[in-house]
Amino acid sequence: MDHCSDYLSVSAQLSEELSEPRPSMAINLPPMAVNVPPSSRFASIDMGTNSFKLLIVQADPSGKFLIIDRVKDRVLLGLNSSRFISKQSQLRSLQCLQNFKQVMESNDVPFQHTRCVATAAVREAENREEFSRMVYENLGFEVDVLSGEEEARLVYLGVLQFLPIFDKQVLTVDIGGGSTEFAIGKQGRVAFGTSLKLGHVKLTQKFASNGEIAEMREFMKLTIEESGLVEKVKDCGFDVAVGSSGTIKSIENAIFNGFGTNLVYNNEVLVKECKKEWGFSRGELEGLVGMLCDDGREGENVKRERFFKRRSQFIVAGAVLLEEIFKALGIEEMEVSKYALGEGIIAETLANVYNGYNLNANARWWSTVHLATRFNGKKRMKSATECARIANEIFEGLKNCDQHVDNQIKLPVPLNDNDLEYLQAACLLHNIGLFAGKKGYHKQSYSIIMNGGHLNGYDAEEVKLIALLTKHHRKKFPKYDHASFMEFSEEVRQKFRILCVIIRLSVILQQSQPVNFWKMECSHSQEGYRLAFTEVGDRSSLPATSQNVAEELGAELRQEQAYFKKVFQQELMIVVLSASES
Repeated sequence: MDHCSDYLSVSAQLSEELSEPRPSMAINLPPMAVNVPPSSRFASIDMGTNSFKLLIVQADPSGKFLIIDRVKDRVLLGLNSSRFISKQSQLRSLQCLQNFKQVMESNDVPFQHTRCVATAAVREAENREEFSRMVYENLGFEVDVLSGEEEARLVYLGVLQFLPIFDKQVLTVDIGGGSTEFAIGKQGRVAFGTSLKLGHVKLTQKFASNGEIAEMREFMKLTIEESGLVEKVKDCGFDVAVGSSGTIKSIENAIFNGFGTNLVYNNEVLVKECKKEWGFSRGELEGLVGMLCDDGREGENVKRERFFKRRSQFIVAGAVLLEEIFKALGIEEMEVSKYALGEGIIAETLANVYNGYNLNANARWWSTVHLATRFNGKKRMKSATECARIANEIFEGLKNCDQHVDNQIKLPVPLNDNDLEYLQAACLLHNIGLFAGKKGYHKQSYSIIMNGGHLNGYDAEEVKLIALLTKHHRKKFPKYDHASFMEFSEEVRQKFRILCVIIRLSVILQQSQPVNFWKMECSHSQEGYRLAFTEVGDRSSLPATSQNVAEELGAELRQEQAYFKKVFQQELMIVVLSASES
């Protein structure tokens, strides 16, 4: 095969096929981007064997970042066992990356703040250089083909952004489509990292698709034994084992939800017994693997496909591999991280951009993110993140007004960075109670925060302040002399009222997203405080449901404006501008 001519053919075909962008696999809500400095936006692109993933964050020099968007596309780069990336795979890759590029542009992510990496499928391809050159020439992305050791190191850095394990000796395990990465690190430094050519896609193609589970196990054992992994892990030792990647997260989710059993959680039991950390034991894993490998039971395959969805065809190989890793390395318990390679890339990028960046500077912030992710799916997490971004803009607008020489609005008390953190934490957590249903979910959110011991690094007063903000983000505005606030000082009570106004406004405005707002500006004048939104496109072109939602929210917005006036003694004006007026 002439791979040079294949490269030229794909490049020529690209200009035609990219004119019809491939639909994204992300859950995309209409955007409401607030005005943040473009330099605070960063992105990572992970070109994996099974899927390509785009991660966009808004960051600050302290090390805290807020995830703005995630996009995942099932490209299946390593679907066949060929040593070359096929023409079809190249086209799928380029189409996916073109979509990623458009999402980045819409989020004002500078190209120089983006890192694009490739893992096992590209690493092992003989035409990887031609493939990387094609991506660069067509889309401008410089592809960094990671070694297995480098991939393992970045996964470890990503895990540190999700779990409070900075000071522990950590063993990380990340099962991908074409390989599995292992690293042992402490305090951000990796003592050992390696990659084995054991991936759920490759193993499924070679063994699991034909039901050769016993043969697959023997192949796994032999590969682990010949790699010397067991001896190296034993020499380093570890305090805690952490798993990442979609496969391990799916396994944890199946165990947590009692997959394959008659276990049914009612809402009350789930709140009381929900594990503080994500994780599972060797026994729980063995039980799940036994059910997944039992094809004899009627309806098991259908049940598996419904629960694991697209991952169902690879989950058996992934689960069996993890079980063999547990046995070989003597793992009894494993914690699970929602963050992995993409977040590790972001963390390293921020460390290079911001002097003095500390990987462990925001441990308590990550416990907030951890809890929000535990109870929220992708859609609710997206809504919570949008709410936090809007709240941040309103908070900064009020703060700037208060500090302005000719200000017309005087805050009852000054606001600081800690107050912003409480507000953002409450925004991320305000909807976690929805797992139990919409009725009274704000009270459920309050109960989870107060009774679960989930928020690490916050004192009791701070936890209660965050919990009360979630409880009062809707329904009646709390009275100043309510019993819940009596233990707070006068200053904290005044701050609470300000933060409560902001979170309530932010939730309402986030819910009005179908109106298709994309830009938000805050200002003040003699008339009061002004929030101005600029729409994308013509309002008349929007679906009727979008306008109906805005009309339904009108009464709620007017109510929040009344609360604003009560707290600030100033009017709040909310205006919508067309693109030509902005």
